[in-house]
Amino acid sequence: MVTGQVCQIEQASDYQMVYLNNNSICRQNISFQKNQKDDNLNQEIQEPYILVFDDSGQIVRLGNQVQVWGKLKFFERERNPGGFSQKTYYQSRGIWAYLWSSKMQCIDESSYQCRDFLNRLRLRWKELLLETAGKEYGGILCAVILGDKRQIDTEMKELYQVNGIAHVLAISGLHLSFVGLGFYRMIRRATGSYLLGGAAGISFLLLYILMIGSSVSAIRALIMFCIRVGADMSGRVYDAATSVAVAAAGVIIWRPLSFYDAGFQLSFGAVCGVIFLYPLAAERFENRERVAGDGTGRRGGDRINNGANHKVNSKMIEKIKDKKEDRMRKGGLAAGVRDSLTASICIQIATLPTVLFHYYELPLYSIFLNLIVIPLMSLLLALGFAGSLLCLVWKGGGGFCVGICSLILKLYEALCKGICLLPKYRIITGRPEFIGILLYSISILICMLLWNRKLRSMLKMSILAVGILGLIFACPTVNHRGLEVTFLDVGQGDGIFMKGPEGGTYLVDGGSSDVKKVGRYRLEPFLKSQGVGTLNYVLISHGDSDHINGVKELIERQGIGVKIDTLVLPVQEAWDEALRGLAAKALDNGIKVAVMESEQSIREEEMAITCIQPGKMEIESKDIDSQREITGFEQSGIGFEPGNEASMVLAVRYGGFDMLLTGDVEAEGEEYLTRQLEEQYGTCDWEVLKVAHHGSKNSSTEEFLRQVQPTYAIVSAGQENRYGHPHQETVKRLADVGSKICSTQENGAIIVEVEFGKTLKIEKY
Repeated sequence: MVTGQVCQIEQASDYQMVYLNNNSICRQNISFQKNQKDDNLNQEIQEPYILVFDDSGQIVRLGNQVQVWGKLKFFERERNPGGFSQKTYYQSRGIWAYLWSSKMQCIDESSYQCRDFLNRLRLRWKELLLETAGKEYGGILCAVILGDKRQIDTEMKELYQVNGIAHVLAISGLHLSFVGLGFYRMIRRATGSYLLGGAAGISFLLLYILMIGSSVSAIRALIMFCIRVGADMSGRVYDAATSVAVAAAGVIIWRPLSFYDAGFQLSFGAVCGVIFLYPLAAERFENRERVAGDGTGRRGGDRINNGANHKVNSKMIEKIKDKKEDRMRKGGLAAGVRDSLTASICIQIATLPTVLFHYYELPLYSIFLNLIVIPLMSLLLALGFAGSLLCLVWKGGGGFCVGICSLILKLYEALCKGICLLPKYRIITGRPEFIGILLYSISILICMLLWNRKLRSMLKMSILAVGILGLIFACPTVNHRGLEVTFLDVGQGDGIFMKGPEGGTYLVDGGSSDVKKVGRYRLEPFLKSQGVGTLNYVLISHGDSDHINGVKELIERQGIGVKIDTLVLPVQEAWDEALRGLAAKALDNGIKVAVMESEQSIREEEMAITCIQPGKMEIESKDIDSQREITGFEQSGIGFEPGNEASMVLAVRYGGFDMLLTGDVEAEGEEYLTRQLEEQYGTCDWEVLKVAHHGSKNSSTEEFLRQVQPTYAIVSAGQENRYGHPHQETVKRLADVGSKICSTQENGAIIVEVEFGKTLKIEKY
């Protein structure tokens, strides 16, 4: 039982997320209490923040004191390289535990009047936007104006992300500057007072942040806005470097672990790019223009020393700003495009390591796309706010404004889809190592220090090139050598990724019966983190959903996800409806489909992936002809029904290393496999066995294990799965033959590295 105070409420489609603070947790185990006495049963634990998922429809308001009953759980780290860490994400926000409520009741209805009013205003505003703009574009407007991303279509959100404009969906400094500075300037001009304008602007922005939620970027923008407006109010010069330093310190004091969050790094990285890199580039353009205009390289006398701390006349500041605006107007459209492009490049340079570290890919055309997207954001925000207000008194006028917003968003969508058709619209690099990020950052710093020195541009470009190359060579696509096999934690299912000695990429199965959208949320993030943009071969053992549903997702996402060259299936006689459907879907999406028969191999340098069963026939070529037509043939020696028994079994050999991948083979299929191994691989020492059928008691018989005698046995099974895999009888049989057992349910992903076919290393993620 958790007792706490409601501090935030978020609405999802069929449940609500209630954030509680000032909590006390009391363990209540009723069945245990009936039988035994334990003084610690009612011991209370204090926990600052807890997240409650509630689908009971209980109405609560901000400030209410509630009691919630349910099973308390702690957030988990990612279980595969490149996966999403719930633990890191929520702990950076001060939340360490969560529960699904079985019962919730309000014990004190006292509420925060102001915050509760703002929350109800936000909910009503959201309904208005969804009603006026429709679910698709209304959901985007909810994210842009109200910071509520739960209404955004998943595909649209991903489309923005892969094109490098996902920042428009988050409440950032751009949004808050528009809201705060707009209100500040309006009041200042109406009253003629910097003091009144500043106080009104800060108060309005503070209320807006209370309504939309206090994210890292919102707090950063609020602190910088207060310093910016405070400089005007006190008649001092605004120093951007001091402002961003104070904001960073403030955010870290508020939420220390947010330093590791992508939002913190991107928000402050972008600001630093504008503050520190952009002025250097802009100054170089200014100097060139002056040299061309008057034959001298003298700097204008209207520049302000940003580091000054003395009082200056406010009217003088306004005059200087007016002069700068005049120069910009005289420069025309070309100068405006040049400045925007320069700023965009500076932001990209500053945030490049963060983007690669957290998202593993670089949108190649995002610099140019943002030249259109960012200028239109001001218009989108203005019309969104105006349309929302007008809808309250004049639905026609409000609908017209919101309709223009929808047109802007349609333009964004069309541009993103168009860019996705361009060659190399994104580069999947993988996650770089820390040494590469450090070398890149040092190179940027050296270039900044030497920028105004009388050094040749070639030297500066060489220094920058060293940093970029260091970052690239720290990515996994460059560092690879030998054979690397990763048994992914996909829950209750199989997913095995292999990278060959020459960089070939192979996926054997990919599916799960207990993880939703396993292809998108388990397979793809891992593949991208390893720098894999294309899978050369995807091999399927059989048609059970816990082996193919993730691969099916990858096939459906060919336009935006990881591409597949060739889908390899067992002999056609082993196909069921699921495999037939998978083959048809692959062909529809432009993927080559091949069958792999017994004794056929895929070879790469000294590595060979050989099919042992099902199917056996006389063949001349040992390689897959991926272009040939899929046709059936007469089998000899076996006649299994499609399913587990007819699983495609693969032997992987690299130098002195041997590994056996058995799918879900069992019963007659395993008996036949045992005879095959005795006849053809009798002298083989198997270092690694992928235990068949997730360790069920119907597979991995004593006869089979005596023949294989693997050094390591890898079990792929889900945590607390309903089948009880791996079965204790199977575990005992493996232990009896001396195998060391590694399970994904206990260790997450299991990584096997074989260097030059000699050195074997097994790492539990």
